[in-house]
Amino acid sequence: MITPVFYLDKLPSDSVFIIKNIFEKKNFKITKDIDKADIIIADKKTNKSEKKIILTILDDGILIENKVSSIKIDGEFENIIDTAIIHSLSLLNKCRPFDFLDFTEKSTKKISKFLQALVVTMEVEDKETKMSHSQRVAFYSEKFAQYMNWDKKEIEKIKELAMLHDIGRIGIEQLMLFTPTRINDFETWDLEHTVTGSIFLSSLDELWFAVPVIRSHHENWNGSGYPDSLTGEEIPYLARFIGIIDWFDIATHTASSEFEGMMTVDDAINYIERKSGVIFDPVLGREFLDFIKEYLNNNKFI
Repeated sequence: MITPVFYLDKLPSDSVFIIKNIFEKKNFKITKDIDKADIIIADKKTNKSEKKIILTILDDGILIENKVSSIKIDGEFENIIDTAIIHSLSLLNKCRPFDFLDFTEKSTKKISKFLQALVVTMEVEDKETKMSHSQRVAFYSEKFAQYMNWDKKEIEKIKELAMLHDIGRIGIEQLMLFTPTRINDFETWDLEHTVTGSIFLSSLDELWFAVPVIRSHHENWNGSGYPDSLTGEEIPYLARFIGIIDWFDIATHTASSEFEGMMTVDDAINYIERKSGVIFDPVLGREFLDFIKEYLNNNKFI
């Protein structure tokens, strides 16, 4: 893929602000020399060059032109500029817009896989199963989603979110290593990793979709969770989904003073039964219990 160079010609300041914000996230370049540009984004009064790809901002949309074709995308500027840029890049690279979207999707997957690998190296691996906490949460998330007849894309998405749900713990370790004067604030804050993780991923345009789950997977149905004390359906659905499995894995693999040690599977199941509608989503809680009982009747607990 050719890395594009853009020239911004006679644009209103608010349009320039929106465009530069997009370019900063995607590392696109802007030049002040029109002859060095691949793509020109221009006001409707600007003279056009047949040798360039031109995005002309109209009152009711954006016109995309080169020497052989033109296409108009209707809508408000701030809502369609991303789409217009993708179309212009597809013309520059002589591919279909969907091919370029596939390229960006592959880039997103590479970033996500890299971060998932960092999470696994940080976590303690079970000697018997060779799986870490996040890998087990991803495993049970996939099985639970299959039990609920989700489609393939939804299942892949929940596995990815499960692998990333504790990404904030990496940030905390970095703070402990490199910012000793600040770590005291986090040591006294119960659920630092949900906030640091959501802040970290919000800086990555490719993984913005994961932010609500990373931030809210420790919220409780009755509002007693953290970090925002959300209640009921204020908590994102996928955060509620992963929250149950996350709790189940921690309870059955980690010693806790609250439960005087590590819980047995039966004790964890009984706890979810008692706390559905209090800590856990009452509907998801019942569905998870039905799933985990059926699964463990036919499979080994990991």
